[in-house]
Amino acid sequence: MQPYYEQDGITIYNADCMDVLPSLSVDITFTSPPYNTIAATKSTGIMKEHRRKKQEGYEGYSDDMPESDYQRWIASVVQCCLDASDGLVWVNHKTRYRNKNGINPLSFLPGGLYCEVIWNRRGSLTLNARKFAPSHEYIFGLGVPHYWDNASNTKMSVWDDIPPERNVPGHPCPFPVALASRCIVASCPAGGVVLDPFMGSGTTLVAAQLEGRKATGIEINERYCEIAAKRLEQKVLF
Repeated sequence: MQPYYEQDGITIYNADCMDVLPSLSVDITFTSPPYNTIAATKSTGIMKEHRRKKQEGYEGYSDDMPESDYQRWIASVVQCCLDASDGLVWVNHKTRYRNKNGINPLSFLPGGLYCEVIWNRRGSLTLNARKFAPSHEYIFGLGVPHYWDNASNTKMSVWDDIPPERNVPGHPCPFPVALASRCIVASCPAGGVVLDPFMGSGTTLVAAQLEGRKATGIEINERYCEIAAKRLEQKVLF
């Protein structure tokens, strides 16, 4: 498949990730998949995000799939990433609530848990759901590392020093570069290749570029591919 963008060890494919993943071989994966949360708020009282996402361009994914279909889809993508990666597959996700029951991502993600990080987002949009307002997300390291930087051993597993990212134009919910950077430095050797099958605005690729790694990103939405390419060319590190 012809890349959408290819320069200085960074490659972007404008495609469905399942069409590209079987052909790839990389060191690690870092990704933040769609959370399947765009549907309108139900009687739980959880505050709406779907209108903001639609307005700000959250396009290209069916983010209101039946939960069972969503879980099978994400599990299949993560399994393909495990097959393509020599080392860990890092997945940024969160507990979501369906019919008043929490669904932890580990209940459907494959690979086995090697490492778990709790990211304190320092705030919440869910302030009226009759529960303690969720203010954290997870970063799961799945599989087995092929490389580990022992200088990272002293870093704690609760990260409360990284604020949410709100400065990427055209994307409603980007994650901070620092989230990906820490995992990349810890588990990908210098000059190695980082994969993101849900590239979005290219944050994983920016982090890899910043840390001296190569990267491959896959994104089904061409507009996000354009945003990512511009960030990489301009070396915009937010």
